[in-house]
Amino acid sequence: MIRGEPMSSRDALNFYFESTHTSALLVHAFVLDAANVPGAVRTQADANAYAESVMHLDPIFTKRLHRVPLDLDFPYWISDSDVDLAHHVFVHTQAPGDTTAVRSTIVDISRTFFDFTARPAWELHFLVDLHGIDGIPDGGSLFVIKFHHSAIDGVGASDLVSRMLAVEPAQPSPPRPQVPVPGALAALRGLPRGFGTLAKTFVTAARMKRSARGSTGSLALSADTHRKGPATRFNVDLEPDMVWDVAWFDLDRVREVKTAIDGGTVNDVMLTAISLAYSSYLAEHWETPAASLRMSMPMNTRTMKDATTANQLAILVMSMHTDIADPVARLQAIHDSALLEKKYIADATLGKNRQPPNPLNSLPSVLLPPIGKTLRGPSKKATEAFVNTMISNVTYGRGPLQLNGAPVVGCLGVLPTVRGVHLAHSVRSVGSSISISVASNRAVMPDIEHYMDLLQAAMSSLS
Repeated sequence: MIRGEPMSSRDALNFYFESTHTSALLVHAFVLDAANVPGAVRTQADANAYAESVMHLDPIFTKRLHRVPLDLDFPYWISDSDVDLAHHVFVHTQAPGDTTAVRSTIVDISRTFFDFTARPAWELHFLVDLHGIDGIPDGGSLFVIKFHHSAIDGVGASDLVSRMLAVEPAQPSPPRPQVPVPGALAALRGLPRGFGTLAKTFVTAARMKRSARGSTGSLALSADTHRKGPATRFNVDLEPDMVWDVAWFDLDRVREVKTAIDGGTVNDVMLTAISLAYSSYLAEHWETPAASLRMSMPMNTRTMKDATTANQLAILVMSMHTDIADPVARLQAIHDSALLEKKYIADATLGKNRQPPNPLNSLPSVLLPPIGKTLRGPSKKATEAFVNTMISNVTYGRGPLQLNGAPVVGCLGVLPTVRGVHLAHSVRSVGSSISISVASNRAVMPDIEHYMDLLQAAMSSLS
């Protein structure tokens, strides 16, 4: 009998709802000062040897997806000891004078989806002997790690990567419980229970909404009472055409900027820089909306509750305060909104304020494939949007990280855009370096290099 690790309904959404328009890939990348390091990865043999040395750290490297017949149950992760590194480990070289090598390779990696039917969902890419690229020491390398959101979330990935790049040998993840994988008949017998759970979810949500209407008049899903904001050029339906770039900042300088307000954080500063750059870009195109735009970002809930899902996070949605012109006043407003929203989500997670259950997290497995195939994008002339941009923020701290002796001197990421939100920002920090990586669509941002300049200008306006 096959045994495996069951995928939760929440994690399964990332598998079934992925499409060319909405990616569920996780991409983390690290700048290595490798030019004068004898043991640095330079060849395919070096890369394979490194992969073999870290695969014991987590089951993600040796588990592949197993789908139950007719999707009568959620997929399972089953052990696959026969991992062919030729499908997982890649070395890329830079053509002479090609300063776009990193951007083009990152886009290719981020637009190439996993073949779940054949192998585990992970890849390691090494861009070696790089020259003339901003943010990368001459002769340095870029190490890119790619996972899938159905197997791990951003915080889980950052923990694993930190162990992969630790100076001292790291401990492997604890083994995860394995259960028998059901066949078609057993899964079919369990299907009524899934539909029963979905029915209870709808009944509970309806009862809570009726109760809220009878008391306060609404049942807030967020501390931000504005459920939608104005749509921008980034909130219409577009065919995929990804562009990507990265802006680098000095983390010590950012820490100085945050002292402009009481209790300010590095995250507040980075969110404000993004808000200011977004405003400036729209203003240059005479597209500034009167009302404030809105942003979303994941909030880690691991310390708040026990969970068996790979994705242990809540999505925080808040105002970007783009209607406030003064940069420091906008920083203060974003700080206040972030505090309010984080407290609201923490209280909801801990049960201090009640929220209706989300039916998406209770859908039976058999419904997910057809729903995923029929999901539609927003109007090509959308006037409202729930979110105008998505932001993720992962820090790797001050501690030293290295790969085969080559120190990590910077990191960056890719937060893929999704249908209807064609501007995404990934904030990454390590040591004294912090970056904002930006993904968009060429149709609405043909000049992404200019947007990087606007991010730098935004940071300068806060200094």
